[in-house]
Amino acid sequence: MCGTVGEGRPSPWTTSDLTAAERALLSGVRQWFRAGTAGAMASMRIGLNVAGVPNTALLPLFALLGTFAVAGSRRPEIRCPACSRISVDEAALLDALAAVQGGDAESAAQLFDRWLPLVALCMATDALRELAGILDGARIHLPRRRAARLVAAMAAE
Repeated sequence: MCGTVGEGRPSPWTTSDLTAAERALLSGVRQWFRAGTAGAMASMRIGLNVAGVPNTALLPLFALLGTFAVAGSRRPEIRCPACSRISVDEAALLDALAAVQGGDAESAAQLFDRWLPLVALCMATDALRELAGILDGARIHLPRRRAARLVAAMAAE
């Protein structure tokens, strides 16, 4: 147990199931939710660099994460940086980015729609597109894990 408060339901994946880029992005997201932009920037940059993600990915990643800070709506469940389990919401965030990379921005918007109001949703999807473009340019392609189906099934319960 990592000490994450309100862990909710885990996805079927653990951090060992992720690619290096996915682990770096997830770790960065977790650090940002714990420490904010200033507190997480150095460790996020190091983690992304190790995974081959360009430093230019930080700005759209911060813009994306910032929408959750200013939107005033439900935040996704983000676990502590040391947790090996991945929450359903974390899987959905990674899947949204993979969906945008694959040309399916509509699926990404549907995933983010449950957290963000319309204006923040537009800002988040723009940041996702920019981040996806940077990853594409670095030849980093995230796999689709179809978290949308997992999220829909859990919402129906």
